[in-house]
Amino acid sequence: MAKILRALGIAVLVAVKVAVGAPGPSSLGTSITILKDNDLYGKFSNRTSSALLLEQPITFNAAKTLCASFSENLWSPEIQDFTAGVNNSLSYQAYLRKFSYSQQFWVADHIDSSTQTKTTCRAIDLAGKARVLGCDRLLPALCAHSAPLSNGTFWDTSERYQVTAKNGENSLTGFRDSFGFRFIGVRYAEDPGRFAYSTPYTAVSDENALEYGSWCLQMHDGNSIGEEDCFFLNIATPYLPGPNALTKNLKPVLFWIHGGSFGENSGDLGHTDGVNIASRGDYVVVKINYRVGYFGWLAVDGTSLTGNYGLTDTISALKWVRRNIAAFGGDAGRITVGGDSSGAAAVRALMTSEAADGLFNGGIMESLPIGYQPVKFYSEYLTIPESTYLYGPAVLGGTGCGAVADIAGCLTNIDSAILNPITVEGVGREFFPVVDNIFLKTRNLPVTGKGYAASVPLLIGTNRDETGIQLSPFYGITSFPEFLIGVSQVIGQDVTQFANDPAFPVPSGDPARSAFNVTQRLLTDAGYKCLSWANAYSAVKHKVLPEVYAYRFNRTYQPTTYTNPLCLPPVTPDHPYGDPDAEYFKCHSGEVGTVFGELVSGGSMLRDEYDVPFEQLIVDYWSAFIWNADPNPKPGYLKARGYWGTLNQIAAAGKWERVNTRHPSMMGLQWNGGMLGFDEGPQCDALGLPLDYYETAL
Repeated sequence: MAKILRALGIAVLVAVKVAVGAPGPSSLGTSITILKDNDLYGKFSNRTSSALLLEQPITFNAAKTLCASFSENLWSPEIQDFTAGVNNSLSYQAYLRKFSYSQQFWVADHIDSSTQTKTTCRAIDLAGKARVLGCDRLLPALCAHSAPLSNGTFWDTSERYQVTAKNGENSLTGFRDSFGFRFIGVRYAEDPGRFAYSTPYTAVSDENALEYGSWCLQMHDGNSIGEEDCFFLNIATPYLPGPNALTKNLKPVLFWIHGGSFGENSGDLGHTDGVNIASRGDYVVVKINYRVGYFGWLAVDGTSLTGNYGLTDTISALKWVRRNIAAFGGDAGRITVGGDSSGAAAVRALMTSEAADGLFNGGIMESLPIGYQPVKFYSEYLTIPESTYLYGPAVLGGTGCGAVADIAGCLTNIDSAILNPITVEGVGREFFPVVDNIFLKTRNLPVTGKGYAASVPLLIGTNRDETGIQLSPFYGITSFPEFLIGVSQVIGQDVTQFANDPAFPVPSGDPARSAFNVTQRLLTDAGYKCLSWANAYSAVKHKVLPEVYAYRFNRTYQPTTYTNPLCLPPVTPDHPYGDPDAEYFKCHSGEVGTVFGELVSGGSMLRDEYDVPFEQLIVDYWSAFIWNADPNPKPGYLKARGYWGTLNQIAAAGKWERVNTRHPSMMGLQWNGGMLGFDEGPQCDALGLPLDYYETAL
């Protein structure tokens, strides 16, 4: 009788609360997990079954009521194939020790079509066997999950798919798609006004999170877009905890900082918020906007404009996440900050900033710009006087603010249409952090132990041919020395001395391609590789970071929004979209779509049978690092989830070893890859960027 009364209490609670607003863990009294086996094939996948798992044990009738609150019925093994994904998903829940391997779950009634006999109060176990139980038994339940796949142009936020997450007195209404719960356009800071530091948003509110927030004001493809009030982030999660959820069931968090030279782009570029990797990797993804261009980074010596406003936005967003992410299934004590290009530079700046101490627990730096100028300023920070020398003439002259007494007031109040488009000769639309002695107190991340550095595990690496895309406008020059003359004029640093250096031999073949090949090799080393390896080496040598793992991508897929034919594999009769096994340049940003598991959902055409399996492998490597500070997936995890392709590939590649100083090595990321020694050693020595750069040059 006690169980029956308890069950009726739950059912009454549901009937009262579901009627107001979108359903969610708080109103339903249960944690909710989307069970979907995400193989990253999207609409082409044969892993077609999915379910909503209501984790709180309830009666059969209460389960039907809760499913109805989502506009769904109880899940039916007659309608969906248990072995097409729900099996692996439930097995994984047992692997997490949320349920025993003998656990049963409520599923739908069944009517035998031949006898018209109705079987009610059925439950299914992890083997897929259904049986009839007493209706007053208290069991977790499986609801159907009909929310559609999203992509870069479509996502369904209609009422039937809406869901509310409550955090104290605050609530956010987002939506579910096929792979996860999504809360987009979430405010993390009030607009502090131009050139003022942001602080975390703390207002009590009930808000919709169904539309992306404004991009930050910027120049994009020659046009001024966005708003100065752009303090929004996007959350994707496979799990929403209920009132009685255990904290041990919270997921790690990837906090992603977009690239774009600190001058453009957004946390929802391509209308994506990381739901694919959240689903496949079982963690929470947060992608943020932060102020870019002059609005994020302008510093003027002798005024109150001290720069780093974009950096303070990332800190404000991190603080908001730590305070609120548990409501979305995330563990505030397990946050990995990651980014590509200038986003990687932002991660490095956070690791350098004492103001961010304790806000994160790991770092991922993809394609960190570091080395020769002008990219050196992403990681070797300018002083405010130096930044003023670089930007001041163009900004102060272009706005007229250099002729007034109150320069800061003038720049703060001038029409953004005047300030935003100004371009600086030799720098273009690139912007950099500065040593402001507030958020950044040193010019460099002190990897030799002489100063503050966040002591967190780090995953760092590059693509093989990073600068291939930046140099593409020069293609056609047939002389290496001539190529270097033109490049020197653009980057503002003389590299013509390397024209006859034996470290950079010109390969044979077509003169134009040969000259391009050796030039991009030199600049990839000078602007990405050499000091990435030096950072890893010194951080390990001086025990500044507990673990460092390095990689080099040798298989990439260039995003359609940032591409060039040189960065695409050659088309053949057997490979109409390019042959990835043939030789091509593996360019900057060519790894991002793969890391985010978005090749198919982003509209990319599959080039061969390994594009998606390789993508699965990369997502599983990154997920392992986010979960365990180690990119080696646990075999038991892979087996529980049915990730057999990854299991086979890591067996072929061998263990991903951490960086050590005796034999520094990296994982070569390609199909049938494996560990390799750090590359380009003689070239880095010739460039004056040796492995021990931070011991000898600073």
